[in-house]
Amino acid sequence: MRVTTLTTLRTGKPGSFEAVVPGETIELPDTEAQSLIARDLVIAKHEVIDQDNDLIDAILDAIDDLPQEAYGKDGKPSVRSIEEILTQSVTAADRDRAWETYQSLVHDGQ
Repeated sequence: MRVTTLTTLRTGKPGSFEAVVPGETIELPDTEAQSLIARDLVIAKHEVIDQDNDLIDAILDAIDDLPQEAYGKDGKPSVRSIEEILTQSVTAADRDRAWETYQSLVHDGQ
């Protein structure tokens, strides 16, 4: 079964493990894939659209945890600071989408 990882996974046999980073799609035996899906470590390939929303939600949570010095001159949180909290790569475009959502939520909450 083809799945997309939501966390870093180790695959392979002892002595020859490989790390699979979040967002990568891999082929796994069905029983292993179902076990990982049940534990929310991977999603079925056809559910990749939801992964984008999960990433944005994770970035929103990370923004809440950032200290003031993690923000740039433009007022946005730095990508690097978000990546340090999430321990995974984040693009500036992902950060910008999350930041736009964050700003909407802050302004709607006033």
